[in-house]
Amino acid sequence: MRFEFDIILSYATEDDQPLSGTDKGWISNFKKFLITLFSQISKDKPKILEVTELDEIESIENKSMVYIAILSESFFRHQELTELLDVYAKNAVKQGNLELSGIGRLFKVVKQPINIDNYLPDYEDLIPYDFYQVDPRTGEATEYERFFGDQAERAFWMKLVDMAYDISEYGQSFKEHDEEQRKKEVDKEKTVYLASTGVDMIIKRDIIKRELIRHGYKVLPDHSLPKEMGALSHNVEEDLNRCRLSIHLVGEDYGYKCKGSDLSVVEIQNKIASEYSQKMAKRTVDEKSNDPFSRLIWLSPNLKNVTERQRLFIEGLKTDAAMLDEAEVLKITLQEFKSIIRSELVTGGRFNNQREIKGFSPDPENLNNPLIYLICDKPNIDSVSPIKKCLEKKGYRVVLPTYEGDLVDLRYIHQENLRRCDASLIYCGNSSEDWVNAKLQDLLKAPGFGRQKPILAKALYTNSQNEIYQRKAAQNRAIILEGGVIFEEKELDPFLSKLK
Repeated sequence: MRFEFDIILSYATEDDQPLSGTDKGWISNFKKFLITLFSQISKDKPKILEVTELDEIESIENKSMVYIAILSESFFRHQELTELLDVYAKNAVKQGNLELSGIGRLFKVVKQPINIDNYLPDYEDLIPYDFYQVDPRTGEATEYERFFGDQAERAFWMKLVDMAYDISEYGQSFKEHDEEQRKKEVDKEKTVYLASTGVDMIIKRDIIKRELIRHGYKVLPDHSLPKEMGALSHNVEEDLNRCRLSIHLVGEDYGYKCKGSDLSVVEIQNKIASEYSQKMAKRTVDEKSNDPFSRLIWLSPNLKNVTERQRLFIEGLKTDAAMLDEAEVLKITLQEFKSIIRSELVTGGRFNNQREIKGFSPDPENLNNPLIYLICDKPNIDSVSPIKKCLEKKGYRVVLPTYEGDLVDLRYIHQENLRRCDASLIYCGNSSEDWVNAKLQDLLKAPGFGRQKPILAKALYTNSQNEIYQRKAAQNRAIILEGGVIFEEKELDPFLSKLK
């Protein structure tokens, strides 16, 4: 792991006030002497990031190899300093490197006599470095204000030398540990990001998590998510970078908001995953790499008590997924969704267009007469029959959706039809608006299934004047075909004229 800095030096500005008889403060002297000693030991001048209560740091977890905190009463009066220290240390715990070879990654420099364990109980096992002197006769403790002389030589400087050596030793242990971790790293193809959810989806998330682990997959995040926006974003991005797939479960609960944002943690994770998906898709095109990343979003089919905020979030999900080939919103049973997850991970899902399915033999792609995909819901199969016969009589090849069989196979056949067809006609009938909208979105996403040629015509066939269908058709550059009680061939003319 590469770091932007070698050391983060965190302190309260009050602790660096000029000392008597000099224009430099305690911290400035400490930093100067530490750089000198560390440079002699490691042969390199360390890069140091100074952090005080005046700085606004969005992401601090992996900015440096070690973290030095100058602990004092002033330090603990600033909650933001303690929180930054805690974020850094917890991230180190998650990575398994807070302490290596008996040396802590967090260096607790105690500037003045103070019971730091009262403030940092989670890190009391890490050995502190006491930089103050105790009079052996009176037991009185005082801070070092002079750094040269016999007493300083014995105490301050020897403690600083020990610390510089410990930082160098930790750096060597870290490199060895990092190399071991890379060797043990789970293959990206076997790692899944399962986003945290609202309270009503927790049990369902646990079900999916258990099944993934049982089938040998590593599930991230494997730690508690930070409550602060900057740290949360950094953690999610790092985890996604290790994954092949992200899964998002959306129910009625919007989820809790994190510090520094008006969005919930549920929405933030989805937003970051969407941006990451776009970045990976661009990289695939620009660098011609083969590193697919996809996103599956499950909407509970039993949504009832949805707030306006959650409704807007769900609509945004659908719109975003419609524009991204690598994202898919599914409103199906949980059992069916689990099958889709397995397909995505095991067979390659939408990235695999070379599957063989028993009973499915697509037409060769080199035939001259156009192929029309006539999409209809299963209850409308009889109603669509006259349209199919009319198209075939005019010399067109027509395919209908498949309704019987495994859900994963049905999904693949649907995507294969979208990939191969020259035109598509969606028969609305008595289908729900959600179903019609989903099929229009599928047409938009056809390039993501491997489609390379433009679609010649898209149409909605409806028996009723529905303003929503008209608006959706216009948005998707599809035409509206208005049917009567009895089908007439001329109703298809606007659609077929585009094929000619």
